[in-house]
Amino acid sequence: MARYVIVEELHVTVRVRDDLSDEMVGEMNALLWSKPFRSRLLDAVRQVLAGFPALTGVRVQITR
Repeated sequence: MARYVIVEELHVTVRVRDDLSDEMVGEMNALLWSKPFRSRLLDAVRQVLAGFPALTGVRVQITR
């Protein structure tokens, strides 16, 4: 039996201006894939969840 089930999935959409150079878009994309960015995003989500006692014990996963 599963220990956890998915109750909700939230999605974050990152949009950039269409007049940016391919190089800038590539740099942004690389940043979004980077381990430091994903780690800080996960930390931020956990910090927000910690402010809501009803969410104590939930597990969070950042995927792409």
